[in-house]
This record gives sequence, structure tokens and C-alpha cells, in this order.
Amino acid sequence: MNNLNQYKTYLINTKRCLTYYNYLRPLFAYLEEQKLEFTVITKDQLANYFTVKNYKPASINKLIGACHNYCKYNNITTHASFEIKSLDVGHKQRKYMTEDDIKQSLKYISTYNNKLNMQKVEAILYFMLYTAVRKSELFNLKRDKFDFKENTVQIYEKKLKKEKTLALPSKFAIKLRDYFGSEAEKENAFNINEAWLNDLFRRILSKYLGKSLSPHMLRHGGAKYLLRIGISITDVQFILGHSDIQTTMIYAASDQAGVIRNCREKLG
Repeated sequence: MNNLNQYKTYLINTKRCLTYYNYLRPLFAYLEEQKLEFTVITKDQLANYFTVKNYKPASINKLIGACHNYCKYNNITTHASFEIKSLDVGHKQRKYMTEDDIKQSLKYISTYNNKLNMQKVEAILYFMLYTAVRKSELFNLKRDKFDFKENTVQIYEKKLKKEKTLALPSKFAIKLRDYFGSEAEKENAFNINEAWLNDLFRRILSKYLGKSLSPHMLRHGGAKYLLRIGISITDVQFILGHSDIQTTMIYAASDQAGVIRNCREKLG
């Protein structure tokens, strides 16, 4: 912290605003608590700090600017902050479905639409929320990729061309297993195609909830849900399959992120 105090003195002597110092002070306190060094902090660790502090895009930009100025003062030419581009403050927030939207949808469907298999619809909607899965990944998923002893599922990421293993909430896993037992597997794990899924969201759910919905909005909702229950931004990056953590930071910017814990502990 001594060098940070020298930086503060420099700002005062040159009659500059202390905004940069005020943003750096809590960062340095956090680094000290985590036993990390400013000069060697990684991009992911810096992004985690943004999540812990619940920084919005404007605050993230200010801290990045503060880091740049501090690096210039100390002749530091390589730093994690240089790898993070400034966020668009005016970026339109992505539309998403919430857990409450799912509960309300299931309530309406059970009341007004007896043509749909409620067990199937519930399994699909909550699976999409808990895994933030892409449509293509959902359609390619087979039941032999589920492990109900460990409550996990292996999902093939077409973009990254590799499989990832995700944890499932234990209570949900029981319901999912019951659904699988009620309907034999045919074309994929949930026996659905793109036309069926789009119709569910755009015609049925949109009608009941009174707003335009798409399957991808539940992927956005899943990302925000995972951050809200306290899963770290780096773990959410892995779940979403983002190659750059800055893409994941869009979801973190407006969410209340709790204590960072292991995914399995948080998902139950």
C-alpha cells in the first residue's frame, strides 16, 4: 500500500483528481486480503473482483482507467487491465427469463393447456436455466451423458469442440430422472426439435407471460441466475462456454453476486 500512497501524493502534487486513487484503494485492499500482487493479477482475477464489488460498466471502465494510470506512473508495461476493453456503458441490457418466469409459465400451462406434458416442459425449462445450454447443445444431448449418481451431465460444446461436465441440483436431478423414466428416448434426451422448442417459447410462453420470448433468453437468464446464487464469474464463463471472460462480464455487471463458492455446493 506504500506505493499507492505515493501515487496519491503524486496526484495531489500535480493537482489531479483523486478518483483513480479512490478506485484503486479498495482493489489493493482486496488484493492484500486475497494475498495477490497488483503486478501479477490475472485477467480472470480482476474480473472476479468486478463481480465481488458488483461493479456496473461505468465503474469497471473507471477502474480500468485507474489501473492504466497507475501502471504508467510505475512504468508497468504489462498488466491484466490492458487485456480488458472498456465496456459500452450504453449497451442495451440483454433480455432474459427468470426463475419466476418459469414458475409462472408452469402455473399457466397446467391451468390452460392440457395438451402439453407438464413433466417434460418443467424438465426442459429448468435444465436450460441451470445449465444455460445453447439450443444446438440441447438438441444433440443424449441420456447416456447424464450421471444420476454424481448428478452431472456432459455437454458437447460445438463452438469449442470439446465436452464439459456440469453439476445439476440434486432435487432437480430426481425430477429429471423421473421424467426420463416416463418417456423413452427417441431423437435426443428430451425428444424435442427446434420447431417444438421455438413454438413453446414464442407462441405458448410469450402468450402466457405477455412478452416476447425466445429459447436464448433462458440461456441469458441462466447466466444471471448462476451469478445471483454466488457462482464465480470464472465458473460461469466455463458453464457458458465463453472463450473470453469479458463476454461473461456483461451478465455480471448488473447482478448481485454473493460469496464465491464451488458450483456443486451452490447448486445443492
